[in-house]
Amino acid sequence: MFGDLKRNIYRCLLNRGLLRSKVVVLMDGGVCSQMHQYLLGYLYRKAGFSVCYDLTFYKEWGLDINNEFVRNFDLLKAFPYLKFEEASEVEVDIYKKEYFYAGNDGDIRTNDMSFLRLVPPIYLGGYYHFPSKQWLETFQSLYRMVDGVLDAASQIKCIEIEERIDSVGVHVRRGDLKEEVSSYGAPASLDYFISATAFFKEKLHKPYFYFFSDEPEWVKMDLLPRLPVKNCAEVVDINGSDKGYMDLYLLAHCKHQITTKGTLGKFGALLVDAPDKYVVLYNDETQQYWKILFQNPVFI
Repeated sequence: MFGDLKRNIYRCLLNRGLLRSKVVVLMDGGVCSQMHQYLLGYLYRKAGFSVCYDLTFYKEWGLDINNEFVRNFDLLKAFPYLKFEEASEVEVDIYKKEYFYAGNDGDIRTNDMSFLRLVPPIYLGGYYHFPSKQWLETFQSLYRMVDGVLDAASQIKCIEIEERIDSVGVHVRRGDLKEEVSSYGAPASLDYFISATAFFKEKLHKPYFYFFSDEPEWVKMDLLPRLPVKNCAEVVDINGSDKGYMDLYLLAHCKHQITTKGTLGKFGALLVDAPDKYVVLYNDETQQYWKILFQNPVFI
């Protein structure tokens, strides 16, 4: 009863222009999805609009699409300097029902960028892609690694990684992407990892491979024994899916990256991109978008 009254009062004040209208952005998924969704809202904030974020997903679900691996709201743990406002329950209820916009990057990706011209009140649900140059410039202006994020175990591993001249971070995304998903395509094959590790053994003097995965035991038992990385590789399993943002930092500290489906490896590479960094990507149609975002991409 009280909740309905509160919503009706809020709606009335908003419609009469007595409350400042906002852009409300849905936030869900892991830390990389959160980075992308925050970036979307930031574009509107730069344009002078009031922006807040709907975190309902983390309170009501907080899991991957298979209900197996946890998804926490970790954005501010990874990047504590970001300005952030959470949408209230009333704001989420009203904006989601009355001002919902579905996005342009669902099961079918379109190049309709008209959402960038929308003005509040709007609720940005779904998923979005926008011009690559604009996205990259905004990503680079927003995200930087800072001290105090890693716990003791990850800090020790980070120092070790930095001391290796030819460190290669390998992201092996399993979980809800180990089977084909329409927006991501088929998972990376065994041949891809064989070719990618062989590429670095040819290019680098003494490569050492750090493997990161949401299924580290599978990597240890099924993948590593089939790769040409004997005595020059390890699985970093000190962080579970509840601390994926720490793995993002560790991946970023590696000199080079082997990426796979999903974005953790790619975002790690983008945090410290450089002309002499090799970023290996899986050569299929779903990954071509990343070609213009990296300085030295290698498709295998």
